Amino acid sequence: MRYRRFGKTDWQVSEIGLGGSWFYGRPEFGLQPVSYGVELVERALALGINYFDTAPLYGKGRSEEVLGVALKGVTQPYYLATKVGYYPEPFDYTRDTVWRGFEASLQRLQRDRVDLLQVHESEQAGWEGIFGPGRTLDALREIRDQGLCRHIGITGSDLDLMARAVAAEPDFVSAITFCKYDLLTQEARVILAPATTAHDVALIAASPLHGGLLGSKRDHWVAQGRFAEFHDRLRRLEALLADQAEDMPRLGLRYLLSDPQVAIVLSGAASIDELEVAVSVCDGRRLDADLMARIDSL
Repeated sequence: MRYRRFGKTDWQVSEIGLGGSWFYGRPEFGLQPVSYGVELVERALALGINYFDTAPLYGKGRSEEVLGVALKGVTQPYYLATKVGYYPEPFDYTRDTVWRGFEASLQRLQRDRVDLLQVHESEQAGWEGIFGPGRTLDALREIRDQGLCRHIGITGSDLDLMARAVAAEPDFVSAITFCKYDLLTQEARVILAPATTAHDVALIAASPLHGGLLGSKRDHWVAQGRFAEFHDRLRRLEALLADQAEDMPRLGLRYLLSDPQVAIVLSGAASIDELEVAVSVCDGRRLDADLMARIDSL
């Protein structure tokens, strides 16, 4: 495993982080027991991963419960990130709702503090819901100042909103984007990365295989018409990369790791096999500039 600096913090984080979206297995295979996710986390620790990301939304709290069990008693250093948003319902982004949601997360995680607390899908809150008096940011600062989290961050799909937010708020140390930066799209590199780089905010690239379209769910999503706007680009990408020695998932992960602006590539691995594929690219090798340019030209 190799490690990178996490923005303006003093953290050194694993290039591949483990996201908790599928600690309970993929829906098409049925709900898995807590032990399934625990084994996944334990293997991640053994492989050198030291960054774990979860949220109340993932499995309606089940993901946090898995981490609560898996990390209990672990003594090797790691960083744990969760989010506020969605639960409790209705989530109105007021101070009280943020606090109640966070306290419930701590109970599921079986701990009294986390390392990073993030606004989940910030476009759901909007600017006023984040920055307005008595709203999300005020609550996050209170939580941090009481020692219940070390840092705060932001996540979402609205790249313009997040770019404005990290420029306006020096307390944000990280920004997660998902399905906005990968082999199929460079939106986040164009819109968000200039702001995160300028303000020393850690850029986290989540869903690096575009929701599985670049990996195991390729045929399923094409048949279902999911991500249809990318299907033509996918076929051109497959033709471009047909002579490469590595498969598409590894190339997709290596592509993101080739960008020094990316602090973490956040893998939502749903199995130990998927996890080991992700970690296999942490060998220091990067895609050459010519191949990067040809990919971007698509």
